[in-house]
Amino acid sequence: MKKIIFLATLIITSGYATEPSKLIENYGPFKPVANTTYPTPQNLKTVFDVYTSDDDKSKINKGINTVARFLNMHHNAGVKSENIQAALVIHGSAAKDILSDQAYHKQFGINNPNSDLLLQLHKHGVEIIVCGQSVEFKEYKRDEILDFVKVSLSAITALTDLQQKGYAIINFN
Repeated sequence: MKKIIFLATLIITSGYATEPSKLIENYGPFKPVANTTYPTPQNLKTVFDVYTSDDDKSKINKGINTVARFLNMHHNAGVKSENIQAALVIHGSAAKDILSDQAYHKQFGINNPNSDLLLQLHKHGVEIIVCGQSVEFKEYKRDEILDFVKVSLSAITALTDLQQKGYAIINFN
């Protein structure tokens, strides 16, 4: 009796459409990762500490865009939006990135390239906080700040509070 050996070719597909599913269009680019061997958590509490900004005032802050990438890639991986809690604490040179278009234009001659991205993050539940110390030292008036941005006593205060509430801190600067 002859033995017949069959070789099977296993084709593994990623399960993703050609275009990844995004929560926040036009921001937060990412690549889907198929067949991960480390499980994607289904509940996330994350605070992003952003304190630097590009010298080119016309560019989007990469640290802020990372928050959109975080939301987009986890949404695409099947994590439910209600299971993601995200906060963004902005201070230092990045404080200019929370200015209204009018205030930014007055200071730099162009509209704030971050204002739409920040609005999209806010609409998707991201708590956006600016350091009050940065605001005061830079002499920004409250009506110059995007109206949905919260002002904390300091970045240290907000970061400490959020970490005590179980948020993992991410520094991408």
